[in-house]
Amino acid sequence: MNPLLWLELRVRVRERRLWVIAGFFVLMLAIISGLAMAVTRMDGWHGDEASPAVLGQTLTWATLYCQAGLLLILAPLASACRLSQEREQRTLPALINSPLSAWRIALGKLYGAWAFTLWLGVLALPFLAVADLWGGVATSTIWLGFAFNVLMGLTLSTLALGLSGLFGRSLTAYLATGALLFFWAAALPLIGTLTLALIAGHGHEEPAANLIGYIFWFHNPVYPSIALSMRESGNMPPGGWASVIYALCVWVLLGAGGLRLAVHGLKREVY
Repeated sequence: MNPLLWLELRVRVRERRLWVIAGFFVLMLAIISGLAMAVTRMDGWHGDEASPAVLGQTLTWATLYCQAGLLLILAPLASACRLSQEREQRTLPALINSPLSAWRIALGKLYGAWAFTLWLGVLALPFLAVADLWGGVATSTIWLGFAFNVLMGLTLSTLALGLSGLFGRSLTAYLATGALLFFWAAALPLIGTLTLALIAGHGHEEPAANLIGYIFWFHNPVYPSIALSMRESGNMPPGGWASVIYALCVWVLLGAGGLRLAVHGLKREVY
C-alpha cells in the first residue's frame, strides 16, 4: 500500500471544504432529482397519472446527468492543487527527498484524488437505487451509466493532477484545468458542429459526420451517458457502440498522459 495515500486521506478528511463540496453535491442531486420528479407528477395531473416507470426514468436520467455534470466540475478542480500546493507550502522538496520515487509520489497523490472522486460518485448511489426500484430503465443501463460517470471523473482527476505537476502555482493549475474542461467539453463539440454545417450539401454527409464525430464528439466526457440514453429510448448512438469503446480508449490515454505529466513535474524539481 502506498504510504502517501494514507497521508492524503487523513489530510483531506480534516478539510472543511471537502465536506462542504460533498454536501453541495448531495444537495444539488436532491434538488434536481426532486424537481424532475415534481415536473413528472404535475404532467400526470394534467393528463394520465404518471406511471412508476415514468418516474423511474425521470429520476434515473436526472441523477445520472446531474452526477456527470457535478463530477465534470468538482473532480478535476479538487485535484488541480495536489502537487502545486506542495510547492507553495514548501513541502515538496521534503517529499521528493523521501525514500519514495517520483512514480510512487504521483500514484499516492493520484489515489488520494481518486478516493475523493469515488466518494462523490458513491453519494449518488441512493438516488440510483430508488430509481431502480421504480423501474422504467434497465438495471444494467443504470449501473453502466454510473460506471461511465465515475470513470470520467477519474480521468479528469488524473488530467488535473498532471496539470498540477506541470504548473508551479495552484491558481495557474486551476485556470489551466478550467480551460481544458471548456475546450474538451464545450469548444470541441461546437467546432465539430460548425465544421459539419460547412460541409453539408456536398453529398458526403454520412462519412464526414462519422469522421467529425470521432475527432470532435465521441470522446466527450458525457458522450457514453448520452449513448446509453439513446439506446434506452430505442435509438442507436451516432457511431454505434464502437464510438463508446473509442471514447473509453481516449479517456485511458488521456489519463496515462496526465500521470506522466505529474511524474515529469516531480522529476523537474530534482533536476
